[in-house]
Amino acid sequence: MIDADRQTSIRRYIERLPARFRSKNGIYLALSLIARVLNAAGMFVALQRFAPSTFGEMSYLMATAVSTVAFCSLGIELSVNAQLTRKIKEGSRLAPTILAACTLAITGIVLACIAVSVAFASQLTVTGSTRLAVIVVCIYSSFMIVTSLLTAMSFALSASINVGVSYIITSSLFAAFAIFADTGTSGIRLMFFSVVTQVIAVSYMAIALARLAQSWNLRRGYEMLQTSLQAAKIEIKTLFMYGAKQILVVSTVTFSQWLIQRKIVYGDGGVSENAIYSVGNQIFNMMTFIPLIITPIIITRLAAAGDDMAARKRISLGSLKLFSGIAAIACVAVFIGLHIGIPFLPPRYAAAELTGLIASFAAAFQIMKSPFSLFFLAELKASREILSATAGAIFMIIATSTYAQLSPNQGTTIRLLGCALQALLLAAMFFAETRRAKQG
Repeated sequence: MIDADRQTSIRRYIERLPARFRSKNGIYLALSLIARVLNAAGMFVALQRFAPSTFGEMSYLMATAVSTVAFCSLGIELSVNAQLTRKIKEGSRLAPTILAACTLAITGIVLACIAVSVAFASQLTVTGSTRLAVIVVCIYSSFMIVTSLLTAMSFALSASINVGVSYIITSSLFAAFAIFADTGTSGIRLMFFSVVTQVIAVSYMAIALARLAQSWNLRRGYEMLQTSLQAAKIEIKTLFMYGAKQILVVSTVTFSQWLIQRKIVYGDGGVSENAIYSVGNQIFNMMTFIPLIITPIIITRLAAAGDDMAARKRISLGSLKLFSGIAAIACVAVFIGLHIGIPFLPPRYAAAELTGLIASFAAAFQIMKSPFSLFFLAELKASREILSATAGAIFMIIATSTYAQLSPNQGTTIRLLGCALQALLLAAMFFAETRRAKQG
């Protein structure tokens, strides 16, 4: 049991949580949007100043790191967030969960380094130095896992602003480096600089959480030491089981994206071709961030509808019109932006105009499926989302495997078809679910 003073402290914190959560999440979304804009600006400058081979090499190394983390992070971001949130509401001790989360994070880092050194090393020969590539991917993957852990804790403790600030720090530093760095910088050196930005961002979040912990008297070291090994083992199992499904879905999706880039990088065009694919990838990431700004509003309305299936269906279909409009506007904006921006890039990127347009259509399907995803999220039926996401990813893996090498347009088209399949499956399950409920 926890002492009375801390129970009172946590109870007061929970009473203030709803209002603080809404306001802080609004600030977080604003900061995240600004960070996305800064990151896009930095990428544009990087594309303009660095050779396509440099940018393509960096993108491939990042894709390798992301795929590694998806397999090895053990799903800690969602599981730790959910478990800490539940314990805060119950007034339970946080120490066992924090200790278990740190144990899983360390395990994930070890697994990531082993995976990169053993499984991915042979896939990094396209870079200037395979040994350096392995080292930088190991370090970058490790800090990504730490970032996931700190992000989960920040959201659970209603400190999402810290996550937004860390995004701003990372994006600002990258943009500054893109502007002032030597144009002869290699892709591996760009990755090492990205590691530096990760270190700074992680340090900021860790310090911010430590200061928050002081207000909850978590600074007392003996509290952590009082945690029994048995309690920690139970927490580790709970967190792992919670994140197991997330591991399956995320690892499959990210592996499909890595496999596409791998086929492009080891094709005739090499890492320079991957730079063109990466233009589309950045457009995809920018567009798919848009629904996150509106998601809390839709979730709140769905939750308010309670058990009224007809009302939830009406809300979802109404939001589908909104998201479809956003997707259409975003595609038009991308089309105009590509026409304006491509002429300012090296001639090699002329081919990126079509790649970026295809990527915008892929992102449009991701945006338009959001109402159906939110419907099932409100229904606590995550299995539908898992099924559709896994089906789309498996399709992309199979389609990619049929090619000896890919062009950027071919790779992006496979992504478009995978996203379309995912959206159509989720929509079909939505209409089947609501029709069944109506007949029942």
